[in-house]
Amino acid sequence: MAAAPSSTPKIKTRILIISDTHGFTPKPKLDADPSTEDELSQEDVMWVRTGFRQPLASADVVLHCGDLTKRSRVCEFSDSFAMLRAIRAPLKLVIAGNHDSALDKGWYEDESDDSSKEVMDQAARADGVQYLTEGVYSFTLDNGALLKVYASQYTPSYGGWAFQYNNGHDFKIPPGVDVAMTHGPPRGILDFAGMSGTHAGCPDLFDAVSRAKPKIHCFGHIHEAWGSHLVRWRSHDTKQMSMRDVMPNRVTQDAETMKARRQNLIEMSQQRGVHVDLAQGPDRAVVGERTLFVNAAIMDMRYRATHLPWLVDVELDKADGSEINQALNNEMEMAG
Repeated sequence: MAAAPSSTPKIKTRILIISDTHGFTPKPKLDADPSTEDELSQEDVMWVRTGFRQPLASADVVLHCGDLTKRSRVCEFSDSFAMLRAIRAPLKLVIAGNHDSALDKGWYEDESDDSSKEVMDQAARADGVQYLTEGVYSFTLDNGALLKVYASQYTPSYGGWAFQYNNGHDFKIPPGVDVAMTHGPPRGILDFAGMSGTHAGCPDLFDAVSRAKPKIHCFGHIHEAWGSHLVRWRSHDTKQMSMRDVMPNRVTQDAETMKARRQNLIEMSQQRGVHVDLAQGPDRAVVGERTLFVNAAIMDMRYRATHLPWLVDVELDKADGSEINQALNNEMEMAG
């Protein structure tokens, strides 16, 4: 049985989602540079900086799912927050990733330079940028919509990085949140790690998301698993979009397929991202029935900024003015 329609007024909201920028900033457009179309029309170009170039697309809210840096250096934090402040969006929400060790209490007290944390704290207070630790939040957006977010920076232990756990983790995602925003993926969805040849996602996270069924679950962490995956929970009907479905490939594709996919990539690059419409049509988000999973890692496995950002349109409840940018519950203490 379909969920009963809500009587709460809805507001169409555009969300720009990125992750794993690792201190890299969008490629500037210089007068001498070719246009996106000119660059992509060169048949010998196999790897290109696609939509991650200035200016990034405007949105109502930006979500950055962690790994602001590669080595947790002060200059990387500065570059990343300057990039976020420049995006044409009134609110930008940011979580840490495993590379951002200066933000992990256990790291910066013993091993890291406190100046990294100071830079992050100062930057996050300016121009609509808000750094989120693990917890549940509610924001009233400038367009009048109420955005409910669950955030968590934690990932399964691998290689001794920051914000990691060994024996499972309790992702307390409540029903009713619009977006679950984590650094790592859930087990089995956009989590295949090419280096190890295994699924690197967390089963605890998948269980939590499957219970809460948010409209969007966005993450990064596994660069090569960039893509989106729409799940209809009741029917188990899914559709997936991955990098191999976007990039032209002269080895496995015929000339007509190459041409069509190159044109598709040009169009997505010109709009500075892959657009997904959850506000209308057959993929319209239905509370408790559908979740769009998005791996928004900008970097590929070789730390080249070849992946496109994501632009997701979704209907959100209209804010009633009783909750303005406040946590719905106390933030959990960050683990060491």
